[in-house]
Amino acid sequence: MYICVCNAVTERQVRSCVDAGATSLDDLEFELGVASCCGSCAATAAEYLPGGRCSSVCHVQSVAVPSRGRLPGAAVALADQGGHAANSFPIPVIAAA
Repeated sequence: MYICVCNAVTERQVRSCVDAGATSLDDLEFELGVASCCGSCAATAAEYLPGGRCSSVCHVQSVAVPSRGRLPGAAVALADQGGHAANSFPIPVIAAA
């Protein structure tokens, strides 16, 4: 989802910036250009900052999906170990607490 349409900044980019240490809207503006043009995205971007509505509610996790011919149990074992199955691609899974 796009947070800032003017600068084509996505939710994933905002989360990554916050995970890297951004703690204020000024930090997001400096790193990504959020709220530097029309400013209509400022409130939404601020929700992803520490203490914001989306900071502790949403969690994104990548999961390996096996290609055809692989056993489902093998993929689960690889995912549990943090690895990826051969010929697989990550699918973001969003869970709300």
